Amino acid sequence: MKTNILLLFVMLFAQSIFSQEVEEENLMMSLGSQNSFRVTIEGADKDMVEDKWEDYLKEFGKVKKNKKAKELYMLDSTIPLINGSSPIDVYSKVEERKGQSSLYVVVDMKGSFLNSDVYPKESENLRQVLFDFWVKVRKEVVSKELKDVEKTLEKSQKDLKKLEDKNKDLHEDIANYNEKIRKAELDIESNLKEQDDKRVEIEKNQEIVNGVVEKLNNIGRKD
Repeated sequence: MKTNILLLFVMLFAQSIFSQEVEEENLMMSLGSQNSFRVTIEGADKDMVEDKWEDYLKEFGKVKKNKKAKELYMLDSTIPLINGSSPIDVYSKVEERKGQSSLYVVVDMKGSFLNSDVYPKESENLRQVLFDFWVKVRKEVVSKELKDVEKTLEKSQKDLKKLEDKNKDLHEDIANYNEKIRKAELDIESNLKEQDDKRVEIEKNQEIVNGVVEKLNNIGRKD
């Protein structure tokens, strides 16, 4: 009794999770308005969802395209996860909206179309398949997003390194300029001393010149 209650609880919990991502609704498609199961994947474009879903279906049969109706379809296919060994026809359509894409799946059970009222078990199986598909594609979308933000982070880190290197260069420039200023200040002091020495030398030379001039003027002069 406890085992049955636990099993029922697990089933209800799983159904709650699947129903959050997989919804059941009518879809106008190539076979008219039929019951469909829809899963919406945020961040995925139409081509991505269609390609991934087609790759999944190829494991169970030949996938064809109805270009006019913009649908994928697979006839007389056996998908054990949905309907065991009994053949089914699967029709799929992807619609893209802003920032997300929705995958619609219609299943012909060879008598009527799959719906939760008539085929509760098979419907739940399809919900599981679509939920697993949603998880797979969302992981790929977020992984791509992670790569993009990692690239942005890496670029920011490189930019910071450049700024740090530039800052180091500027500090080195300041140190060089300060050293040049210090040397120039010493050179100025030395220059001033040399000027003083040169003035003294000029005064001495001027005295010598004056003496020679006087000597020249005195030539031939009679006292």
